[in-house]
Amino acid sequence: MKVLSRIEDKRITSWNIFVEITIGDYLKFAMDILENNDMQRKKVKSSKSVYSLLKTDLKRGCVIPPLVLALTESGIIDENTSNDKIQEYISENPKNLMILDGLQRTYTMIAAKEELEKENDPKVLSNFLNQKLRLEIYTGINKFGILYRMLTLNTGQTPMSTRHQIEILYKNLVDTDIDGIRLVTETEGKVKPSIHELKFKDAVEGFNSYIYRDELPIDRQDLLDNIKMLENLSRENTQIDLFKEFICSYVMLMEKLEKSVDIDELEFDEYDFRSEPFGKNIIKVFNGSQALTGFGAAIGRLRDFGKLSSFNVLNSLFSKISTGGDEQNEWFIELLIGLEKVRAESKKIGNGQRMFFQYFFRELFNSESDSYLNLYNAATNSFQKYRSQV
Repeated sequence: MKVLSRIEDKRITSWNIFVEITIGDYLKFAMDILENNDMQRKKVKSSKSVYSLLKTDLKRGCVIPPLVLALTESGIIDENTSNDKIQEYISENPKNLMILDGLQRTYTMIAAKEELEKENDPKVLSNFLNQKLRLEIYTGINKFGILYRMLTLNTGQTPMSTRHQIEILYKNLVDTDIDGIRLVTETEGKVKPSIHELKFKDAVEGFNSYIYRDELPIDRQDLLDNIKMLENLSRENTQIDLFKEFICSYVMLMEKLEKSVDIDELEFDEYDFRSEPFGKNIIKVFNGSQALTGFGAAIGRLRDFGKLSSFNVLNSLFSKISTGGDEQNEWFIELLIGLEKVRAESKKIGNGQRMFFQYFFRELFNSESDSYLNLYNAATNSFQKYRSQV
């Protein structure tokens, strides 16, 4: 491995290290990278794909564009770090590497190596493994910075969805403590979860809705969608981990909402619910993908409208929220009645519920709304907003 140059990326506060390495040396730690990220895309299998042609060309000694990697937890690397130290750190910490651009090319090199090994021609295999390869390695970058750079570099033939990339980056947070919050897998979710516990899948969907400003599932992300999303991200501070800010803010809000409802005083029998209500307590209602995606989309749009500048500003509003209405629990009952109407009228109930929650949070945190920081008004007006759009 040889360091050729280094340039500071001032947008994400990272050093871009340009490295020359042999294919053989790269593949030694590339396997560690792939094993470390079990959610990454699989290799393209079609024999007629461009990667099949690339594999043939690689065997013949072609030069491919540089691969782009990120090396996390590398604060020791700065403008004063020697090239020898950089090479040493990269060589000794392969499990901290992630492939930002070049995953399919990596799979293709692995396949070419395996085929040459089967052909049992040591000279040809040696020539292949000794071919030069160039890498760009971003160092000292946090996960939101990685996500931002991954999305701006997403030029592969088989691009991942933003949601998938978020899952890859933050999968290691599952079952860890994040400021007192625990992300759990679908199978680990409890029947009676704690208010400080979110399903990882739901948290990812909510954050994806924040990025795209859309509470509905995005089945196909076209070029214009991605450009708008990148414009949204470009306004964010890459020095903070936005995903953590998102989930911490949401849990803080749930704590506030839980205190605003007296569960012992709730009576559901007197209301005309066709079956069971959407949920009988704050956790059941708000700890799920419908509410999280509605929250993400609403806060993202309020950010675009200039009503909220950051999650810190949003968090400061929680203490000012009032229940409204004549009784403490009245807002919660109105919310459940609205969700019951959505269930009765919507053709796609899940999408209808997401839209309803999006309007609820927008009403609650839009300073120009009549429902600003008033739970009862937000619950009442959110259904009216929903009905006007369907």
